[in-house]
This record gives sequence, structure tokens and C-alpha cells, in this order.
Amino acid sequence: MKKKFSTLIITTLIISLVNTGMLLYLVSDNVITAIQNRPIVISRDYDKGQSMEKALQTKKPVIVWFYTDWCRYCQKLAPTFKKLTKDRQIKKEYAVAYVNAEDPRNKEYVKEYKVEGYPTVYLVKEGKKEFISPIDLLSPFAFDVLKAKFLEFVK
Repeated sequence: MKKKFSTLIITTLIISLVNTGMLLYLVSDNVITAIQNRPIVISRDYDKGQSMEKALQTKKPVIVWFYTDWCRYCQKLAPTFKKLTKDRQIKKEYAVAYVNAEDPRNKEYVKEYKVEGYPTVYLVKEGKKEFISPIDLLSPFAFDVLKAKFLEFVK
């Protein structure tokens, strides 16, 4: 009985992973990491955004990404986030702030936004802050989900 039950659970899990695209996502991430053979250094490889101060001075809403270079999830999100910030619609509507949470200059922002884990993304407009769920950030469909959320926020 227990063996049949365990087999059923494992089979259901695998089918769910295949149907949602998560299996391909998990496998491809491990393959990419093995090929890459070096960690992504976000502050060097991807941080092409503005400082928090400059982004907040613009009249645009701001996408704020709190990250650390050692965070595996931040490294996983970095290519998607870079693609998002280069998107024509997003560039038109938003200023982008990359905030290295370990940089002592950003200590006050980390405290103000109550950053407790990484990556953490907020949308900020006229004092209003909207937290973006980590589930959305690390979804296999993150680009589409995040773009839709970002564009909805500026409406």
C-alpha cells in the first residue's frame, strides 16, 4: 500500500513538473550552471541600472531590485531582469535601481524596504511601494509575468 502511494505521489509530481514547464526549467538551470562553471557577478555583469538616488529623482515609477552577488536566486534572475530592463515598454515607463544589499551605502534602503531575502523587487510610484512575490521572480515564465505586473502598476 505504501509503495503504491509513494509511486503515485512521485508520478503526480513529475507530471506536474512537466506540465508547468518547471522540469525543463530546473534541468536547464543545472546544465547552464555546469557549462558556465563560474558564478554570475551581478554587480559587474548585470548592474547597468541607476543608483537608487538617481532613480528616485526621475519622475518615473521605479523598479527596485535588491540583490547580492552570492545569492543563487539573484544569479538565476539576473538574465531575465536584464532582458526586462532593456524592453522598450519598460524603459519608457520606468527607472531601474539595482541595489546591492551588502553595500554599506544602501543600508538605509535595505532597512526602509524591510529586505529579508534575496532577490527582492519593489515597484515604487509616488510613495506607493508594491512588493513583487518571489514566486513571480523565479517562475519559468518570469519575463512575461513581471512585464505584465510592471505595466499594470503604471496604469
